Amino acid sequence: MAIAHISKLFRKIGKPSGRLALLTMLVIGILGLFGLIVAGGFSLHSQLDKLKIELVHAKRDLEITNERLVSLQRDVGQIRQDQPSAAATRPENRLSATQPTSPLNNVLRINAVEAKFIREFFLKLDAFKPMVKAGYKIGDTIPEDRLLDFSAVVTEMVPKLNSTRYTIDQNGSIIIVSEDQRIVAILDFVSVAR
Repeated sequence: MAIAHISKLFRKIGKPSGRLALLTMLVIGILGLFGLIVAGGFSLHSQLDKLKIELVHAKRDLEITNERLVSLQRDVGQIRQDQPSAAATRPENRLSATQPTSPLNNVLRINAVEAKFIREFFLKLDAFKPMVKAGYKIGDTIPEDRLLDFSAVVTEMVPKLNSTRYTIDQNGSIIIVSEDQRIVAILDFVSVAR
């Protein structure tokens, strides 16, 4: 009985002369529009919540990075003050980090003060993540995809590193590589007191 009544109602709605046709279509349209607005509101609210969470995480990461940068800037200033006096007064600090394999090799010489600065910089950034196996020697080549650029802070303090790149081996040694991907220096891992 109810089905027949509903069937008659829909037949009347479809007829242009039906009194209920316009009103019913308007009500259905309003209900549909209201449903879309509610669904869109829930979706927008959900997206805003996700955005707020991501913003909180980004803000925390930025604060941590700022703290590290401030600490590094202090350390750079201290090393700049210490570098001339340490290098001039203690000749043992001028030892290179590597020995050349032959006079023809272009081996980069890094003194103890520079090596200490580089190691401390990497320790502060927690950048001792191995990218290659241990056992490389001066003159060996490293694949391009395993090399990283030095930070501007490091190349400013140690300008001879401007045209070099680096990688870290499984022992935590910093391997310095020339433009032709040949190893020119290896700074063995040494625990640096903070």
